[in-house]
Amino acid sequence: MKILSNPFLAFNARRLGERGSQAWPTLRRTRSYTAQISRVSNLQEDDDGQQRPSARDTFIIHLVKMCILLLLWFGCTFIVFAYAVEQNPRSTMVTVMPNETALRKVELPGNGVRVTLQGPVDGHLMRFPDEHSGGYDAGLRVEWRNPDLNVTHRRTDMWKIVMDSDATKYEEVSKKFVVPRSGGEDAQAVISLESRLDSPVSLHMTLDTGPPITDMGVLYAGLLIVGLYMLIIFDVIDHTFAALIIATTAIAVLTILDHRPNLPSIISFVNFEPLMLLFGLMTIVDIMATTGVFDYLLVGTYRLARGRPWPLIFLLGMLTALLSALLNSDIMAQALTPVTIRLCEVMSLRTTYVLVVVAIFADMGGALTPMGNPPNAIVTTNPAVVAEGVDFVTFVAHMLPGVLAAMLVVFAIVYVTHRTSIFEVDQHQLDLVEKRAGPKEPPSQATLERIAELKEVGPSRYWLRPVENYAETLAALEASSRIRNKPLLIKGCLALTFALICMVLHSIPHVAAGASLGWVTLLAAFLLIILDDKNDLNATLGIIQWNILLFVAALFVLSEAVDQLGFFQWLGDHTVVLLRSLKPQHQTAVTIVGLLWTTALLTILIDNAAVTIFMLKFSFQMASNDDVPLPPMIWALTFGACFGGNGSLFGAVSNEIIVQIALQHGYRISFCHFFIIGFPLMLVTMVIGSAYLLISHAALNWN
Repeated sequence: MKILSNPFLAFNARRLGERGSQAWPTLRRTRSYTAQISRVSNLQEDDDGQQRPSARDTFIIHLVKMCILLLLWFGCTFIVFAYAVEQNPRSTMVTVMPNETALRKVELPGNGVRVTLQGPVDGHLMRFPDEHSGGYDAGLRVEWRNPDLNVTHRRTDMWKIVMDSDATKYEEVSKKFVVPRSGGEDAQAVISLESRLDSPVSLHMTLDTGPPITDMGVLYAGLLIVGLYMLIIFDVIDHTFAALIIATTAIAVLTILDHRPNLPSIISFVNFEPLMLLFGLMTIVDIMATTGVFDYLLVGTYRLARGRPWPLIFLLGMLTALLSALLNSDIMAQALTPVTIRLCEVMSLRTTYVLVVVAIFADMGGALTPMGNPPNAIVTTNPAVVAEGVDFVTFVAHMLPGVLAAMLVVFAIVYVTHRTSIFEVDQHQLDLVEKRAGPKEPPSQATLERIAELKEVGPSRYWLRPVENYAETLAALEASSRIRNKPLLIKGCLALTFALICMVLHSIPHVAAGASLGWVTLLAAFLLIILDDKNDLNATLGIIQWNILLFVAALFVLSEAVDQLGFFQWLGDHTVVLLRSLKPQHQTAVTIVGLLWTTALLTILIDNAAVTIFMLKFSFQMASNDDVPLPPMIWALTFGACFGGNGSLFGAVSNEIIVQIALQHGYRISFCHFFIIGFPLMLVTMVIGSAYLLISHAALNWN
């Protein structure tokens, strides 16, 4: 498979060229070098035996793609024009006196009605009633009564409403009721709201009496998800546009079913917290990258390893994991890959293999913190997850043992299986190194002095003896990888320190309660912009990867639309039937393992951010059935999304970023190449994650 497009690979060409030239001074001849890369890539594909499609086949494929996309466009356009009138659900204020019942008549053209309540309700306890030790404060049901309302013919089960102790709180909850008509043609449908409090209950009630979504809605939802998967897997179109057009199609399907959401509702589908978190991290890291700090850190790993290959690979993996945990794995992949390639060429290591190992450690390290990976940001910023007490410290505490064990085992396997083969450099890499070498300029006086200084330090000072040419190589690396803007680096560290302190304080009860992850990261980015003191923000905004933010937002809209079509409820109901056939003591363990491996296997086919959004909805549906608590599913989902990203090239954004930058430098990492290395290691990490979760949550009940 050949990667054609990805929203996360829309790098800023100017910045990428600057980083390439800074990491490799001989790469300043950009145009000729790009042409060389193109020729090398084409030859490599031919060597792999892949036959290129003819011009006629390419034209036919392009024509079919255009026809399908135009068909979708015409369909969505017709639906928007034909269903231009949006529904106006009935809204009213309902006040129930203490220990009384209020009735509201409603006209039901069908058998269903969606009731939305807004006010001081505790939405979390209503979604997860098993966490509420007391009874309910109010109850709502839909009934069919006689015209005088004194005889009840049919009623639904009671919807138990838990009121919040803070009367100023304003939250929204909704529930779909289905109650077939009973009592003849003159029967009257009513909403019955019962109070069990000693004080009045006032709620804003909205009734949506549109036709109920049948089982066909589940089929439509499944087709939408499969369609998104196909567009992304086969790279038919840009991934961001694929998410946007499928989300638009989902809105069109809801419109046909007479459940068209208005614009405020569509905006409410998007969880802006992870978008704020990603935006803030992109801003901070990209500004700090201009200081040269990441190149400097990688050269520091060479210095610490004394030029020895396997200590260097170990330190490189741990540094990548640490930076990915603190600053997001996707952004670190972009920052660290160029200098990693240079180190591999200097030390005659097989570059493609080392880059795959770096990608794997980036995924594992990113699993450690809420901002380390997009899936973590999506999970930890969800209001229902936050209500479970999942904060920065809690997240790190639950993920740390499994992540550390996985990283150590993976490095041991990599060392045992490639102890000698990593030094087997192919002719292609040798040719690239030779082409880039060119005429060497004599070292400067400062470099010569540094070489002499390094040689004067005897090897007895170190526990690890340096390799040959260690002094010359290190001096050359240091000369080209210096900190270029120390004041800006200090300002960036201050912004990061502010964010981390606020995240830790947020984990302490009643301290910095409003310092959510998204707001803290966004404020840290604003702090760095203020300290940077730039009058023009165009350069700063230009380095933001807007495609990734739009991609995630489109996935949120699609996920909510699929949920309204009943897909997750259908999936949850069938899963609950399976779980209830097991013994109660086995249900949590089976759910953890099933969710963990399902998420990981799906991640092999599509980006883990998309899988996370869908599986998170499924987890909420499972938890609402009172069979399995939510916290174990949260950790299973996170481990599955992050570790599963190692299974294939498509599993994580950081994988594709590394592959694309490697291609910029002349190294082609194919899907099969990545799969052969990453998939076995993914299986190992998944076994470790499964064992850890089963011990901590199924056996020890650490919830």
